[in-house]
Amino acid sequence: MKILFLAPQPFFRIRGTPINIRNLLTALGEAGHQIDLVCYPFGEDITIPGVRIHRVRRLPLVRDVKVGPSLAKIPLDLLLFFKAWNLMARHRYDVVHAVEESAFLALWIKKRFRCRLIYDMDSHISDQLRYTGFLSSGPLLNLVQRLEKAACRQADLVITVCPSLTAIARHIAPEARVVQIEDAPLQAAFREDTEGAERLRGELGIGDRPAVVYTGNLESYQGVDLLIRAARQVVEKIPEVCFVIVGGEPYQVAALEKLARQLELQGNVIFTGKRPLEEMPAFMTLATLLVSPRIAGENTALKLYTYMQSGRPIVATRLPTHTQVLDDSCAILVAPDPNMLAGGILRGLREPVQARALAQEAAARVAARYSLASFKHKVRQAYRLLESSG
Repeated sequence: MKILFLAPQPFFRIRGTPINIRNLLTALGEAGHQIDLVCYPFGEDITIPGVRIHRVRRLPLVRDVKVGPSLAKIPLDLLLFFKAWNLMARHRYDVVHAVEESAFLALWIKKRFRCRLIYDMDSHISDQLRYTGFLSSGPLLNLVQRLEKAACRQADLVITVCPSLTAIARHIAPEARVVQIEDAPLQAAFREDTEGAERLRGELGIGDRPAVVYTGNLESYQGVDLLIRAARQVVEKIPEVCFVIVGGEPYQVAALEKLARQLELQGNVIFTGKRPLEEMPAFMTLATLLVSPRIAGENTALKLYTYMQSGRPIVATRLPTHTQVLDDSCAILVAPDPNMLAGGILRGLREPVQARALAQEAAARVAARYSLASFKHKVRQAYRLLESSG
């Protein structure tokens, strides 16, 4: 099939949605489809067999796009729509695969060119606008909700990434054809990077201390401030423990470093800033525990699957974003509260045998249910379903 793939994201970037898009494109290319990707002007140029990348032009006052909702996305999305329209007029694709809000604009393309449309519902946008504080109420939020409903109803196929999004899609459009394709780990199989871990332990001054590692962006909903407050309590009981925070923009790192200083944690909390994707196995390898302290949102983060695959014990908040994949048999789950998070981390550090058993169950679960091979199979099946529907 000829596919016009719309990704309102910087591509490629080391963050959840762009990684998921790369996995999707790889699976579609391997299946023999021809894909034209339309994306923002920012990101790393990568080569994916069967995929041509078309970037919208840069705007003078827009230097980049941060994670989550932003005003900068509005003019870029309009440019993406016009480029997609022109490409469709020239090449007449079989299907438009539209990620997140690009599906709202793709409804016009579907209507004009009578093509099939896949709404790739990577998040519940109206909910995300609320919990990030970008829009709390009012006519604009109502408009987004109506557009989500229209996209679910008019798409030929809706792809979701977790049970909560599947339930939302079916609630707002009971007649929609919904296929759930969970994210996958970064690699087909986790390969420990012992040499890289030793190098990082030396570079970051960790030495042989136990390390509690967080990887990901530092947006408020990730709860990293909660993690730092919990760290204060953990350090009081285990003074040698080290918390390693991987990721984040410089201004976010600066704000959290200030909090760490206020809590007198300068020697126990290390901020690395953004690091290359290739270093993630080394950070996982050096970890004694991996932690996900998220406090809001329902869609399951892509990194959780790599956490599980790593074979390291996981401490996470007991919220749907985690409990759709994790339970008490494979992770230490706690309430999103500094005291409870500290207690979970202390349990993981003080009970290594039990913690390793949980980690082994998590690794077995991701291999059985959420492997990269399983992800690719589900993508191929979804497109076969679309083709069979005529």
